[in-house]
Amino acid sequence: MMKEPIASSINPCVLPGLCNLFSIALFLYSMKPSILLLGILFQQAVWAQSDRVAGVLAQLPADNQTQLHTAMGEVGKLNEEGLLALAAGLNAPGDHTQTEYALGGYTAYASNRSADRMKSSRAYQKALQQATTPEAKAFLIAQLQMVGKEEAVATLASFLGDNRQADPAARALVQINTPSARQALLTALKTAQEPAQLYLIEAIGKTRTGDAVPVLTQLAQNASDNAKKLALYALANIGNPGSGALLARAAADRQYTFEASNATASYLLWIKRVGEAGHTATAEKAARALIEAASQPSQQATRLAAEQLFIPLSKDLTANLQRLNHASYTEPQRLVLLQKSMDVARTPQQRQEILREVGSLRQYAALSYAASFLNHPVLRKPAAEAVAQIALAEPRFNNLEVREWLQKGLPYLSQPATLEKHLAGLPQLFTLTEAEKQEGFKVLFDGSDLEQWTGNKEDYVIKDQNLVIEPTGKGQGNLYTKDEYADFVFRFDFQLTPGANNGLGIRAPLEGDAAYTGMELQILDNTADQYKNLQPYQYHGSVYGIIPAKREGMKPVGQWNTEEVTVRGTRVKVVLNGVTILDGDVAEASQNGTPDHKEHPGLKRTSGHIGFLGHGSVVRFRNIRVKAL
Repeated sequence: MMKEPIASSINPCVLPGLCNLFSIALFLYSMKPSILLLGILFQQAVWAQSDRVAGVLAQLPADNQTQLHTAMGEVGKLNEEGLLALAAGLNAPGDHTQTEYALGGYTAYASNRSADRMKSSRAYQKALQQATTPEAKAFLIAQLQMVGKEEAVATLASFLGDNRQADPAARALVQINTPSARQALLTALKTAQEPAQLYLIEAIGKTRTGDAVPVLTQLAQNASDNAKKLALYALANIGNPGSGALLARAAADRQYTFEASNATASYLLWIKRVGEAGHTATAEKAARALIEAASQPSQQATRLAAEQLFIPLSKDLTANLQRLNHASYTEPQRLVLLQKSMDVARTPQQRQEILREVGSLRQYAALSYAASFLNHPVLRKPAAEAVAQIALAEPRFNNLEVREWLQKGLPYLSQPATLEKHLAGLPQLFTLTEAEKQEGFKVLFDGSDLEQWTGNKEDYVIKDQNLVIEPTGKGQGNLYTKDEYADFVFRFDFQLTPGANNGLGIRAPLEGDAAYTGMELQILDNTADQYKNLQPYQYHGSVYGIIPAKREGMKPVGQWNTEEVTVRGTRVKVVLNGVTILDGDVAEASQNGTPDHKEHPGLKRTSGHIGFLGHGSVVRFRNIRVKAL
């Protein structure tokens, strides 16, 4: 009497991955009554798995990390057949985002849990045998790249001859990187054709499989250009000393330049790998020969790279420094090589010699590098000499940081009088007040450099510790802060010339007209006759086109003004010489349309750069600082 209800309740393909379970249940049903009870219990377990799969999918995508962790824990409760059922969803028509999200999240979850890792690896391997689309196979192989180990090698190897799946399968085997994984890659390479062949060559190069050298050597000489390129890389990364002649010829054929075949880059990599493997003499000889061969201007990048390989291999650092001193490298390149030399210097005397060479450079980076040794108990004297030498030769390096370095090194100089005189003659730079330091302000311009700024540095120049815009027509665009700001307080001083017109861009991108793509606060000589008929929202302090400012507080043209701009959410406040001339909300002001009847998409921006927007007039700025809110 129970047969009909039970049979009618079974739907063997609600989830394709559970069909085999339902077949077993039907088989149990046909057996004797004692086994029939087990069949009923098994069917309930199957439906429990299917319910859990449905429940997991209903939780995804997760809204937060906690929910995601909970959902992955639920996936972890699935047995191998449950995971297989979940993966079977990849074969169904339609969108697989939810299924991929669930499996991908669980893969990451399982990768650090031994039992889950093995369970998921077995399930994914079974799912691969049932996968019906290339996309499903590629996705499952990608999961094995994260959780597969030795047990997955044979399954992954079976896809190395498939041009669609060879790439993900090879990458997964690279990740596993056991002897059997490397052997599987090499075995497949011997019979592979492009494009699978290319994926295998690259993978073997990454695993540095020494047994592959004979096969790779043949490919590097007789295969297609793409295969040759990858074979040269693979031979280089393996670093077999016997591959040197082939790689050297390939680099020479390409005139020791960096081009599409990457032959020169591969030769450099081979020198590095051979040196790392302990074949120092071979690597040193090759690097020195390459330095001498790459003597043309077009080959200087190669020569510089070879120098960086040669320096740690060379036994005579002093001789090498002398050679570098007479080589035709730029000062920035010499600094790179001197830093590399410092990394491998063995004695205090060698390090002192390197610092003396650094002191001969006229680069700010060299000054900063020398200053980094001012606290070194043995090297602080030569470091102080190098810092003083560069600073005295380059008075333009006079910011607060440099002054601190010079003061710090002063006690260690043999003849400090010259430096003391230099320091005494330096102009005063802007510094924050103690209150501003406590409040968290940051100096953007102290009168010494424009390191915090980007953009038009042709027209915006430093004169007498002021930032001056002198339109020359050579520069393009505006001057912006390198950093972006959302809510902030911005303080600065400005001095107008007659008829001057500038602007302060806020929350602006680096492209487009900042008055519209961001917001512009006017900087304007309100008293100039040519501006007497402007709209109210065009005068100084106004949010251009949106909110007019009061025409109050400005000092006579030629005098310095102090301004503070506060931006918080959609509210903007401008205080000029202690007078609040604007305090409004741009969202409210534009809710019924902008007053100037133009599009202002920048009103919706929540962050961006702060900038000075030149309009062809001379204006001076100083004492610029900002506090992010």
